[in-house]
Amino acid sequence: MGVSLISPALPTIQTAWNISASQASLLVSAFTLPGIVLTPFVGLIADRVGRKRVLVPSLFLFGVSGIAVVFAEEFTTLLGLRVVQGTAGSAIMSLTVTLLGDLFSGEQQSRLIGLNAAILAIGAAGYPLLGGGLAQLSWAAPFVCFALGIVVAVASSAVLPEPESSVGSSGLSYVANAARSIPTRAALGLYVAIFGIFFVLYGAQLTLVPFVLDASYGLSSGTIGLLLGLPAVTMGVTSSQSSRLMHHLSPPRLITLGFVTYGIGMTIAAVTNSIVVLAGALFLFGIGQGFAEPITDTALNMLAPDAFRGGIMSIRTSVLQFGTTLGPPVFVAVASIVGYTDTLLLAGFVALALGGSAFGILSLSEAGRETHRRPFTNE
Repeated sequence: MGVSLISPALPTIQTAWNISASQASLLVSAFTLPGIVLTPFVGLIADRVGRKRVLVPSLFLFGVSGIAVVFAEEFTTLLGLRVVQGTAGSAIMSLTVTLLGDLFSGEQQSRLIGLNAAILAIGAAGYPLLGGGLAQLSWAAPFVCFALGIVVAVASSAVLPEPESSVGSSGLSYVANAARSIPTRAALGLYVAIFGIFFVLYGAQLTLVPFVLDASYGLSSGTIGLLLGLPAVTMGVTSSQSSRLMHHLSPPRLITLGFVTYGIGMTIAAVTNSIVVLAGALFLFGIGQGFAEPITDTALNMLAPDAFRGGIMSIRTSVLQFGTTLGPPVFVAVASIVGYTDTLLLAGFVALALGGSAFGILSLSEAGRETHRRPFTNE
């Protein structure tokens, strides 16, 4: 809700407050930026005092700060409330996935993380339509929806269990123990994958593609919004099957396959002149997202010990927020030099190269391990 619900209302907010488009866009940045810096500290606190004790107040703060925007009389006050809401929202994003790792295991865990990603996809598709419709009533109407956070806070307080905390360290010793508790190379690889997923999602799909649809096809904003909802459909379907997919391919292979699918989708979107073919490319975007996003969350949860899961998963959210914040300006900056279509084509080639290279390296690595496993004979 934090971004998807508000983005369609930005033009209405700009008019109502008599501000520039860049000032209106700060309502998105003010929400996403705090998570980059503050989320790891939230994870540390959650590991120390308990997930529920952090999650429930975060849900309440998310709802109250969102509704308070309706009563703001200064734009700086509005921005300040969005910073508070973004901090609470980042904690919610992190602790939701953390609790799925705490409370479930095995195939049930991967299935529920996939379902979580599918629900996020439904929100990404549906909230822009809701926000745009409510903004026609009033610039403030979408913000009333954040009252749902208070309702969920009350429900969470009543029904959520609190996993026991086994953390016996704090400060630098906590960080050192957490770093030693997981395979460093594997964790870094997953963090890089998470950054890449959301860097591409927000930079290419949600920023470049609308400009391409406008410039090359002359579509209305409403039609563009409907087309941008297509990837959410295939992402939701693919994410819901993540546990079954992992029976056939390892998480690293599924993640690299996701980037390959991204690359194919971006390349097709860049070179086609057909809106039907472009719609198919957007479906591929969603399939790539469905391969990559829930699998990285599952793999990271599997690596994280219970005692440090909050901190490790909060870094995941911080990296995610960094990708969502950096993607749009980087893609737009490149597009200002070479054009939107060529930037999309270049990004497609890069994603294909990275995915293909990673797949090849994994294949060689697995072949090497199989060779080492073979018993030695003189025959």
